[in-house]
Amino acid sequence: MAIVLPLLGAAAAVGLARLLAGKDVGARLAGAGPAAGFILAYAAVVGSHGVPVPFADHKALALALMGVVVGILLDTEGWAGRRQRAVVIAIGVALLGWVVAHAVLRTDPGPQRNLIVAYAAAAILVFVRTTKVGGSAGTVPVQLVVAAIGVAAMALAAAGLGFVVWNWPAVRFNPGPALVLGMVTPLLALAGTLMLDRDSSPAALAVLLLVFFSEWIAAKVHIGGGAKGMRPMVMAGSGLAVVVVAVLVAVWTAG
Repeated sequence: MAIVLPLLGAAAAVGLARLLAGKDVGARLAGAGPAAGFILAYAAVVGSHGVPVPFADHKALALALMGVVVGILLDTEGWAGRRQRAVVIAIGVALLGWVVAHAVLRTDPGPQRNLIVAYAAAAILVFVRTTKVGGSAGTVPVQLVVAAIGVAAMALAAAGLGFVVWNWPAVRFNPGPALVLGMVTPLLALAGTLMLDRDSSPAALAVLLLVFFSEWIAAKVHIGGGAKGMRPMVMAGSGLAVVVVAVLVAVWTAG
C-alpha cells in the first residue's frame, strides 16, 4: 500500500491535471502529481491505521504540501527561464530552513556546524541541478525517483514514478516548480534528518549527490535512433549504481 497508493495517486493526479486544466496550464500543473500522491498515501496510511510516524516524516509531509502549493502558484504564473529558476531555488532553500533550525535548536549546534554547512551547500546544489535551464525534460523526474530510493523514501519514489510513466517513452510534461518543490523539499528534509539527527554517513550522502549528475554517465552510452526511449532507463541504471556505491560507503564507514 505504501508503494502502490502513491504510484497510482500520482499517476491519476497527473492525468486529471492535464484533463481538467487544459493543454497549457494542465501540462504545467501535472508536476503537482507526485506530491499529491505522496500526501494521499501518507494520509491514508496514518489516518486509517493510526500508525506512529517519526517527526521526520511529518516534516517531509509538511514540506511537500507547502512546496507543491507554492509550486502550483508559480506554475500558473507561467514564469520560465532564469527568473523562475532563481525563485524556485530561493523558496526551496527557505523552506528547508526548518530542517536546519530543528537541528540547531535540538542540541548544541557547535559539533554539527560543519554538517549543517555541508547540508545547506548540498541542498543548494540539488536545487541548482533540478532547476537547470535546458537539457532533457525527462532527466529530473528520473533522478528524483532514484534519489528518493537512495534515502529509503519509497513512498516518495513511487509517487515520482507515477509522473515518470506519463513521460515515457516520450516526454509529455516538463518538470516545473510544482514537481521540483513538491519532491525536492521532502526528499532533502528526509536526507537532512538522516545527516543531522540520525548520525548517518555524510560520505554516503555525498556520494548520493552524484545521482543528480547521472545524465552525464548516460550520455556516454550509445543508443540508436530507434531506441531513444531507452535513455531514461540507462540514466536510471546509472543512478541506481550510484545508490549501490553510497550504500557500500555507508556500510564501510559504519564499521
